[in-house]
Amino acid sequence: MPQSLATPAFSYARQAINKTTFLLMALPLLSNTVCADTIWLKNGDKITGTLGVKISNKLTVKTTYADEVKINWSDIHSIDAEKPILMQLSDGSIVNGKLVHTDEGQVILDEETNSVLVDTELDEIHYINPTRDLIGEGYVWTGNLSLGGALNSGNSDNRNMQFNGESILRGLENRYTVQGYYYWAEDNDQQTQNNARVRGQYDHFFTKKWFSYLNTIQEKDRFRDIRLRSQYGVGTGYQIFEGEKRNLSLEGGLSWIKQDYYEETDENHLALRWAVNYNQYLFDSFVQAFHRHEVLYTPRAPSQILLYSSTGLRFPFIFGLSASTQVDYNYDSRPVDDRVKADTRALFTLGYSWK
Repeated sequence: MPQSLATPAFSYARQAINKTTFLLMALPLLSNTVCADTIWLKNGDKITGTLGVKISNKLTVKTTYADEVKINWSDIHSIDAEKPILMQLSDGSIVNGKLVHTDEGQVILDEETNSVLVDTELDEIHYINPTRDLIGEGYVWTGNLSLGGALNSGNSDNRNMQFNGESILRGLENRYTVQGYYYWAEDNDQQTQNNARVRGQYDHFFTKKWFSYLNTIQEKDRFRDIRLRSQYGVGTGYQIFEGEKRNLSLEGGLSWIKQDYYEETDENHLALRWAVNYNQYLFDSFVQAFHRHEVLYTPRAPSQILLYSSTGLRFPFIFGLSASTQVDYNYDSRPVDDRVKADTRALFTLGYSWK
């Protein structure tokens, strides 16, 4: 073939290869651009990224330039979502579709037909990408377990074991909690500690904040002469905060107490009950502070006050592992046989948390 013809043909082929290579390299970038969700703010700004969740008055958006950002829902003018998302509207209905802004306003489109499913306003969108428990279609299971102990042999011969944990199953209207501990110690073949406490509670939320509860608490402590102290309670509570980072609730009601002693005469009576449950992650989730206390007051003569509290810090590591330090306090205003009214216990344990 003449060189004059081969050269242009080779040049054209090389240009075609270069264009194809460029398009292949640019395709992922074009794909990311096309698939980005767009949030238009009332001040005229535009944020692109991937829609996260909207649970309260905040919308999370994952961006390539600022990781995850949170936007006040009241500051948003409109949203264009490229992919279908799960939403719950203010009337309680569940919709899965593309959230798109048009000249007529915000609409939700069907993924297959691209037809309008719902004409809506942003104020009518209650949740975006909620967990199934928030829309009444499942439960979220959270909890923690901690274990500690020591063993000495030689001039000193003693050992001890410490175990405590909590498990919570949370649905839209119901919550089930199991919490307890077991502590045991022995010194020169003589027991110096043997006590346990287990609490089971069912909460039913009749509003977002208010709930009623039924609970039972079973407790034993050989060195306080308690063979078994059983409590059966009913009452109401108020959930001030609830979320992944912070939880706070108050409870109040009545409890029937049945006290079975090793040596003292058994007794039964009615008591007023008050409880606080609190935990919160601090310093960008570096540490979790927690506190729980429960007070039971028997107004009859002679009156009796029972108090149990647990306060501490939990330091998360990786893969759910954590280290904890806490102080437990037990108080009985009317102990048997003039025994000490208060017991204080300091614990240092390793554990595992899940959520």
